[in-house]
Amino acid sequence: MKVFFLALFFSISKLITATPESLEKGIDLFDKKQFEEAKEVFEAYLNEHPKNKVALEYLGDIAFQNKKWSTAANYFKPLLSIEKNNPRYHFKYAGAIGMKAKNNKLSALFLIDDIKEHFVKAAALDANYEAPRMALVQFLTELPTALGGSTEEATKYAKQLMLLNANEGKKALAYIEANK
Repeated sequence: MKVFFLALFFSISKLITATPESLEKGIDLFDKKQFEEAKEVFEAYLNEHPKNKVALEYLGDIAFQNKKWSTAANYFKPLLSIEKNNPRYHFKYAGAIGMKAKNNKLSALFLIDDIKEHFVKAAALDANYEAPRMALVQFLTELPTALGGSTEEATKYAKQLMLLNANEGKKALAYIEANK
């Protein structure tokens, strides 16, 4: 009998947590930086709604906050299939695999093209999106020339950034100059 009530309790609690309101609860927990609690809420929701963009994105954000780059990338990547022209998804995926590459030089060699592709795609999809331009400045400046790094190309993105936000553009140009 005890087993029946436990099974019933877990079934009911699962139904309760996998509601649209639970997404709001998860977002609220995330905003309060209660990442572990938010993660539980989003995971429960994702179990019931495997392609939910909100749950996937927040779980990716939580993994990113916790410096779990591969896990973050694994949450962001499906978003690209669901909504292939969303610049934010391209940016977040590139950021996650970029951090993975930065922290694992061996995997970096296999990720460089994807990182650049998704940062460039994010910038191309939204002419006013500053973050991928700054990321491209850093990426192209830090990447050795033999692997595709280019201060010329970085400067192109810094100039685009300058048109969007003069202060950020100046920081980008200064970054390039400091890392020549």
